[in-house]
Amino acid sequence: MLALQKAHDGAGLELRDVPSPSPPGPGEIMIEVVATGICGSDLAIDRWGASYQAFMADKLPVTLGHETAGRIAAIGEGVGGLAIGDAVVVNPAVACGRCAACRAGDPVGCLDRQAIGMVQDGAFARYFTCPAGYAFPLPANVPIELGALVEPLSVGAHALAVAEMKPGDRVLVFGPGPIGQGAAALARAFGAAEVAVVGMADAARFSVLRTMGFDALFDLAEPDVAGRLKAYAGKGFDIVVEAAGVPSVINQGLALLRPLGVLAVAGMGEKAATFDLMKLVKNRLQIRGVSRIPPSVWPVVIDALASNPEAFAPLVTHRMPLSRALEAFALCRAGDASKILLFPDE
Repeated sequence: MLALQKAHDGAGLELRDVPSPSPPGPGEIMIEVVATGICGSDLAIDRWGASYQAFMADKLPVTLGHETAGRIAAIGEGVGGLAIGDAVVVNPAVACGRCAACRAGDPVGCLDRQAIGMVQDGAFARYFTCPAGYAFPLPANVPIELGALVEPLSVGAHALAVAEMKPGDRVLVFGPGPIGQGAAALARAFGAAEVAVVGMADAARFSVLRTMGFDALFDLAEPDVAGRLKAYAGKGFDIVVEAAGVPSVINQGLALLRPLGVLAVAGMGEKAATFDLMKLVKNRLQIRGVSRIPPSVWPVVIDALASNPEAFAPLVTHRMPLSRALEAFALCRAGDASKILLFPDE
């Protein structure tokens, strides 16, 4: 079967012909992929960022792809509650089951996660195998390709949970990319009174947000936008979600919070950030890191998606066959696409 792989040390990916996976073992299922999204992590693996080299270098070659939905094609021994043909989405953060955290019953804190699409072969292929316990059924009213949005949406949902968002809160999202778009959509679905999004010269992604019905959009590349944003903030937002991975956003976000407000940092910035310590202390603000999505978040996201699939559909901007994956990655790098789904070739 055709697969998109990280095959060697250094920048770049390869489309390769690889064997289909072996039949699933005990406790496993095989999934026939319907659609898989390109993630910012996939782009970082493509350029071979240092943080990915550290845990992937000795696992190559590996098939990428972790934002996925498909149908169960085969079931291993001992798997209950699932049937061949079921539509499912997959949590790719597989715990090792051996480390101290896993033995203590804390798989989220696993010290040696076997991530699908990074350490284990993933979903940029027609088939892949995973532990059955990491698959979640997709409701029948949700178009199966939209199931590929559940994994990135889980990041935004977890950010809002970490920030302890309540109905009626005012929420500001920094970063109009897929994670920020998802956080904004979920904040609205969870009852936020206002949702605003800030970005920098990202017309394609702002266009997606406008299509989704958001109008409180602030492009920092435009003249006087900082003043307009400050005026819009008024006495401050209850929650700021940092989904840009830009160090300067930390200080900007703190400045726009009300006293006792929460800054939830979901962006994976690779550089150090500085911030106004006096403002943090005097306004009793909190900065909270967002990572390692608990399994309990997945049903929450699936329920939100099932309640109004049409509200989330604009998040998908491009659909392309897997055979054009390298072209799709180039579109992402150029900023000409927001969320691209890849489909196995017929």
